[in-house]
Amino acid sequence: MKSFLHIVRREFRLLFHNKSMFIFAVILPFVSMVFFHTLLHNGVARDLPIAVIDLDNSSISRNIISQLDATPEIKVCFKPANQLEGENLIKELKVYGLVTITKNLGKNLKQGKQAIILNQFNSNLLLPSGLENKAFKRAIGTISASINIQKQLKQGVYINQAKTNYQPITSNNHVLSNPYTNYSYYLNSGFLTLFFQIFVILTTIYCFGNDLKYNKGEKLYNIGKGNLITIIFGKITPYTLWYFLVGLIMLFTMFIWGDFPLNGNKAAIILSIFLLIISSQAYAILFIAISKSFREALTFGSGFAAVSLSFSGITFPIYGMPKILQWVSQLFPFTHFFNLFLDQTQRGIPVYFSFYSIAFLVALTIIPVFIVFKKLKSLLIKGSYPNTI
Repeated sequence: MKSFLHIVRREFRLLFHNKSMFIFAVILPFVSMVFFHTLLHNGVARDLPIAVIDLDNSSISRNIISQLDATPEIKVCFKPANQLEGENLIKELKVYGLVTITKNLGKNLKQGKQAIILNQFNSNLLLPSGLENKAFKRAIGTISASINIQKQLKQGVYINQAKTNYQPITSNNHVLSNPYTNYSYYLNSGFLTLFFQIFVILTTIYCFGNDLKYNKGEKLYNIGKGNLITIIFGKITPYTLWYFLVGLIMLFTMFIWGDFPLNGNKAAIILSIFLLIISSQAYAILFIAISKSFREALTFGSGFAAVSLSFSGITFPIYGMPKILQWVSQLFPFTHFFNLFLDQTQRGIPVYFSFYSIAFLVALTIIPVFIVFKKLKSLLIKGSYPNTI
């Protein structure tokens, strides 16, 4: 116990007196919280600029333009004279979509003929172009429904029957991954916790790697009296406690400041943060032991943490990946944390359905340390990395 407390006090001093450690563990976590909450404070994109070419110039076409402009996601900012000018606006990224109202549109609608409105957008910009296209379809769908229903009303059909005739089958959609269709709720849940994981991993690597870089591994081993478990717990406990406090503050910014939905078990959410911390620390210890230098350990840690986002399913669904990548995704603690976090916040799933994720996080805390236990011990006895850079 005396050795353990000695190491703990030593690490607390490092946490608040070492410049690099202070920046990683104290400054950057709070900067990231402010940055991401500010970046996505609206929840969804608003007033995406589009251009409209009106070749019909009728009262109907002007009404269509005003309805497009009234759609929250898009805003008519340009009215180019021709197609070439409009397409150049897209290429120059001044607009995210180009809507062309064809000639004789009003005349065709009055004669009961089908009319066409063109929508061109840059599909390389997945998020803004997707929102623009979705908003355009919704606006045109509403306009089409209104025209169809008005036509039926003139024929003596009652309003309810006219609506049924236009759309006899309606859809009841349930969005699984982002049920509130709010990018702040969904993306910030991932970004904030991902950067939180990055800071945990890099801080843990730094606290061990700093001793090994300056040939103090043997001294640390002697302080712990050769008990590697005492050394590991003594080294990580101050950072575990500190990051658990930071994690609680992060949850406060989400659910109190950001008003994120909280439909599940609060204790499970707090547990998920704790399990993310200790599983990330376990992987950091793994990278420390298998690396040949302090720099290499930091490279492994930062690379692993960054790739975690791709394998978590936040950018591309796991079930859409090849089988081999689905298996690989299970090796990342962030995958199971993010699934558990969404289950207990936005999806409101009973906590016993999240035991799978909890069990995996516990396993991924134990296995990495178990794998490199002997290697880490020999590294501390040696005192430093083979390469001291």
